[in-house]
Amino acid sequence: MLRTRLCSIVLSLSLVLPAAAPTYAQAVPQATSARGASILDRGISEYEDLRFQEALQTFSAALIRAGNSQSDLARIYRYLALTYLALDRREEAEGAYRSLLGVMPDTMPGSDISPRFREFFTQVRGRWEADGRPGLPPPAPVTIQHRSPAQAERGTDVELRATLDDQDGRVTELSLAYRQGTNAVFQRLNCVRNEEGEFVATIPSSAVTPPLVEYYFEATDAGGLPVAGRGDVAAPLRIAVPAPASGDITGEPLFWVGIIGGAAVIAGAIVLGVVFGNQSTPNGTLVFTIDD
Repeated sequence: MLRTRLCSIVLSLSLVLPAAAPTYAQAVPQATSARGASILDRGISEYEDLRFQEALQTFSAALIRAGNSQSDLARIYRYLALTYLALDRREEAEGAYRSLLGVMPDTMPGSDISPRFREFFTQVRGRWEADGRPGLPPPAPVTIQHRSPAQAERGTDVELRATLDDQDGRVTELSLAYRQGTNAVFQRLNCVRNEEGEFVATIPSSAVTPPLVEYYFEATDAGGLPVAGRGDVAAPLRIAVPAPASGDITGEPLFWVGIIGGAAVIAGAIVLGVVFGNQSTPNGTLVFTIDD
């Protein structure tokens, strides 16, 4: 009950529109893309459950998917602004709200949110107006080119490369998110640009284990908002990591532990045999048992 009240009173942002813009009022509530709506609904569910870090990844993935309508973008930016505020990341929250204003300039914060939150969004709008309403018209899209390797050998580093088509110079950072398997939390790395203009990042060998590795690239602007992606948290790229062939145990660490241990026992037996063989005591039999 307390969590519900917190979500509704502190973290909810109602979009109240002037009477002169009825078409905009009708556009905001529902996304038109079925695929976009699915991932957006997932993000909203995570947000309402107060899983803000997960919601942030999901909303970011929804934002950079192709085919978003104006109403899709408005809802995504709205929830991004809320999520960033919930995480006390005010700079990114301002960027998301500015982007919302760029999509739908008549957006106003509702009176049902806390005065502190309402004041924050009102101030953001004032700065946006003073800056000449940037974001209208929308900038050129950004694309990421990357060829995913089909598979990788387990226990080896995997170097990945990507290039950007960024006509307006919007991208300030390109990151790689990766995880082992399909259930682990994505880890993030910043890509480094080489002399050829490629962005390079390496998945460490510790994450390269059977059956696969998942990853995606995400480009962000100066405000920390995602502007392009190759794969995403809901539909990552995959690299197969084959397991050892059936019956081949030479690649298993325990195989070599057994071999080395067995050799040590045999060497000890030989030494003892020499020692006992040099004694003047009667000949006897020394039996060693080597357990697997």
